Amino acid sequence: MFNVTNTGQISGGQGGHPGIGQFTPNQVVGNGGVGLRIKGNGNYVTNSGIISGGATAQGYVVGTVVTGGSGLLVTGNNNIVTNYGAIRSGLDSTGLLSAPALKLSGNDNRLVIGDSYSFNSSVVSAGDRNVLDLGGSVNSYLNIDIYSGFSAVDKTTNAKWTVVGSTGDSMPWNIQAGTLQVGEGATQGHIGNGNVNLLNGGTTIAFNNDYSTTAVNQISGFGGLTKQGSGTLTLEGMNSYTGATIIESGTLSLSKNGRISSSEAVTVNGTLDISNVDGALVRNLTGNGTINMGDASLSINNATDTTFGGQIIGSGGVSLSNGWLTLTGENTFAGGIGLSSSSVLIIGEGGTSGSITGNVTNFGLLAFNRSDDAVYGGQITGTGSLYVVGSGKLTLTGNSSSSGNVLIGPDSTLQLGNGGSTGHIGGTNFTGMISNLGTLIYNRSNDVSWKGVYAGNGEIIKEGTNTLTLTGDSSGYAGSTFVKSGKLIVGNNLGNGKLGGDVTVSNGATLGGYGTLGSGSGSLVSIQSGGILSPGNSIGTLTINGDLTLQAGSYLMTELAGDGSADLVNVTGRANIGGSHLVITALDPEISYQAGQKYNILSAGDLVSGQFADVTSSSAFLTFTLDPEQNSNAFNVALKPKATEPEPNKPDPGTNPEPGEKPEPSPLFTTVANTNNQFAAAQALDSLSQTGSSLALYNRLLMLSADEARAAYDNLSGEAYASAKGTLINQSQFINSAITNRLQQANGSTPTAPVATMNYVSEAKKPDAFGTVIPQTDSENLYTGWAYAYGAWSEQDSTSNTGRMKSSVGGFVTGIDRLVYENWRLGLLAGYSHTSFNVDSRASSGSSDNYTLGAYTGTEWPMSNDNALAFSSGVAYTWHQMDMNRSVAFPAFSDSLNADYDAGTFQIFGELGYKIRLPKAVIEPYANLSYVRLKTDGFDEDGQTAAALSMNSDTMSTTFSTLGVRASTGFDLGTIPTTARADLGWRHAAGDNDSVSTASFVGSNAFTVAGAPIAKDTAVIEAGLDFELSKDATLGLSYSGQFGSGAQRNGFNAALKVSF
Repeated sequence: MFNVTNTGQISGGQGGHPGIGQFTPNQVVGNGGVGLRIKGNGNYVTNSGIISGGATAQGYVVGTVVTGGSGLLVTGNNNIVTNYGAIRSGLDSTGLLSAPALKLSGNDNRLVIGDSYSFNSSVVSAGDRNVLDLGGSVNSYLNIDIYSGFSAVDKTTNAKWTVVGSTGDSMPWNIQAGTLQVGEGATQGHIGNGNVNLLNGGTTIAFNNDYSTTAVNQISGFGGLTKQGSGTLTLEGMNSYTGATIIESGTLSLSKNGRISSSEAVTVNGTLDISNVDGALVRNLTGNGTINMGDASLSINNATDTTFGGQIIGSGGVSLSNGWLTLTGENTFAGGIGLSSSSVLIIGEGGTSGSITGNVTNFGLLAFNRSDDAVYGGQITGTGSLYVVGSGKLTLTGNSSSSGNVLIGPDSTLQLGNGGSTGHIGGTNFTGMISNLGTLIYNRSNDVSWKGVYAGNGEIIKEGTNTLTLTGDSSGYAGSTFVKSGKLIVGNNLGNGKLGGDVTVSNGATLGGYGTLGSGSGSLVSIQSGGILSPGNSIGTLTINGDLTLQAGSYLMTELAGDGSADLVNVTGRANIGGSHLVITALDPEISYQAGQKYNILSAGDLVSGQFADVTSSSAFLTFTLDPEQNSNAFNVALKPKATEPEPNKPDPGTNPEPGEKPEPSPLFTTVANTNNQFAAAQALDSLSQTGSSLALYNRLLMLSADEARAAYDNLSGEAYASAKGTLINQSQFINSAITNRLQQANGSTPTAPVATMNYVSEAKKPDAFGTVIPQTDSENLYTGWAYAYGAWSEQDSTSNTGRMKSSVGGFVTGIDRLVYENWRLGLLAGYSHTSFNVDSRASSGSSDNYTLGAYTGTEWPMSNDNALAFSSGVAYTWHQMDMNRSVAFPAFSDSLNADYDAGTFQIFGELGYKIRLPKAVIEPYANLSYVRLKTDGFDEDGQTAAALSMNSDTMSTTFSTLGVRASTGFDLGTIPTTARADLGWRHAAGDNDSVSTASFVGSNAFTVAGAPIAKDTAVIEAGLDFELSKDATLGLSYSGQFGSGAQRNGFNAALKVSF
């Protein structure tokens, strides 16, 4: 073993040659000599000077390159070479450096480089377990391109080494001290596929790349990783290093097995991209950069309090499993965030930034700390706590169901809802606590209930148009509550709620319930002008544990019960009534008020001072007075029916039915009726039994205003049953028309609405409508089957007494007939149709399935000039299966009513016409007379209240007479023979034009109301075209209409006639 230290220069011998420019075939050019050769084992070579190999001669042998000498050649084992100087190889015979500057041929050797080291050529390890040692005290560069064959690279000093170039070797990189940097900006560097071992704390592997690169290395140990440069570094190895990860710039991306989960801290000032892995774990997150999750998940585990001011983006979710994390950036990840029981997440740091958008599953502590107004629209679930701190206002618009406690800081505001139907904290079964040291605002448009408890001395503000119901025991609350709009209910049938402190009710807002308000002496409930105090929730007592002030212009609203009790305000302290209004809002459905009643509505433990300005209600039928027998600590109210005339004036019934007999006792509801139907219904309602469901309906009506009562009468009357009768009578004309059209067609004369036929014919001839002899038509058929389809939409306008009736019908008639005697034809028919009708203003609609059977006959008698006298007649019966649905609703009352019932229509008609045949047209004046009789069965409606009607069976008969004229003419439409036809008539209805029905409520007298009337006089119009598609096929399209005073009907028909 020996030591060689060189601070000067060592040079190898130069190879010999025969002379410059000469070549002797038998002479060989000599190799350059090695500058220094080390043989043996365990030797030390330290170079801070220059070691150079000798150059070869400049001549050469053809086909052979003669090398220069290496600067240093080590052939032994366990040798250590330290180079802080220059080691150079000599030039070869071509003037290039083909020999390595240094070559280690033995095993277990170590090459230490550093400070001012240099190699002018390659550095080769030809043995096993040879190590490249990056030492020195000066930051240095390692051009890894020139090194090969080493089993490992050790970095052993604190000097920073920057690797440039690339290697295909897979040796490990062992960093014992300082920083190993890979690449520098645009200058690329690659360290192969070997593992990176950070052997001590404080060591760093740094990647400084302005380009995209991938590291498949596994990085382990106690040091950290730093990402520099604007490019992207992708980690694919299963890294386990425990030091810090610092992303100063650019992007650090994880892919395949890439992970940084063991890193003790992650600072992101560039971008961390985890979108290419299923998920990633980071610890002690800090920085101001961006984390792109894509759809992956991010887990954060903090051992210390950290702040991340950047953005977390993507559709994935975040979980915080431990420690405190403050987010001050505008985070938009959509997958939500989960907090463990040992974690704290703070949104904001007392400034104007910091937000999240997704839902939070909170089993730890979630805090919002902003100085400005912020809105969070996610949902908070779990059992964790929610803190609102900072001087700003936090508005929650998500429907959260968390069950943990809530703390509102002294200068903080929490608002639930933003005027819409969302915004809640704690589910409907929440029994936790809101410790309110600041301000809690409710601002919702839909009703909300809350079972939780309030504590603290802050303010509760009720905004929004909704009802907020509190059923928890907040008697320990020492703050103030302000009801600015909507309704606050304390206590209901779900719980006897309590709310301590003071309560102030503003103009237009309502305070109610049957819980307890106030904290005893010194507490005040103040109802300001326009504010409403409405004790009870239905009948109940609201207790005020303190004082009550009803300011002038305020309202005390009270419901009355049947057992002599009423909504009661029980004040333990002093009650001051300064000109408030007492309003009675509802009556008990189970007691009769016909003889009057008396109720106590306010009591005070100390003193009742002042007077109510008045006592009122919306009722058009009751008179309320304050009982003069009031004392110093109670108010009573008495009521009785308003006085009425012995015989109320009845509206002129006109053509409508007379109202039913006057009920006893004296009429009350009829005093506000304006129409015949209203009066009839009101008479029956006056007679309602004063027990059970009848009394309940009666008492609901008692509290209605005049306008509300009139609308209720219309709703209750069952007018639609009467209107449906008129509709069925009118629709009977479709059977009449079907028969008439069939016989007109069979006689081969004036075309009417087309009827599809299937004929068995003979070969006889007859004149057509224009006098031309054509092949046999239906006039001499033996048997003919036919079908007629129709549809129509009708409307009967409203009157001062009835609502507008709209209906529609669609159906068909089919029949068979034959000639039975000379020119007489006899036939049978059957039909089906479906009718729909509704009276929207009476919330009524229904339908009918109609089944018809009938018979008919007709003939023609020839007259002079080819004219003819035509006669047709028919009889039919229709069975109606009816269904009616009604909705009865007025303040404090509603019911859905339904009835299935049967009816039947009988009709008979006859028509006589005179056909006048002109050269190019046919004209037929005619007269039609029909009689229709409708019988409706009696039935009872199905419903839940006394509003369900019991309908009487009844019959109505109407006669229709029609005078009109038909005309037709033929022409060619292109190549298609076409017939245009028209019908214009006047129809008059006589008999029972006013459809009526008689019914009774449960426990009332019978009454009769009218429905939409049948128009007395109508114009009948029909027009159509028949297209002769072939000699055996005709397509017909037609329109039909009826128009009368306030009534109209429009219908369409399409049919195909085919002869066989």
